[in-house]
Amino acid sequence: MKEILQLMQQHYQKWEQDPQRKSSGYAYEKSFTEMWLKLGQEVLQQSIGTLPKSKNIKKNFRPPGGK
Repeated sequence: MKEILQLMQQHYQKWEQDPQRKSSGYAYEKSFTEMWLKLGQEVLQQSIGTLPKSKNIKKNFRPPGGK
């Protein structure tokens, strides 16, 4: 959980320091959406862990806590 909070803080600080996000409402919303998508991908990857390289092994993969 601590790692995820650190990731969120890093992404938010990076987004907050981007001067282009303030250029227009569209740029603000677009940059915010991109930041959340990247963060979501990283959080998902961290929660799952590393995936096997073989696509056949990946079919049998069960996430932690899954049945």
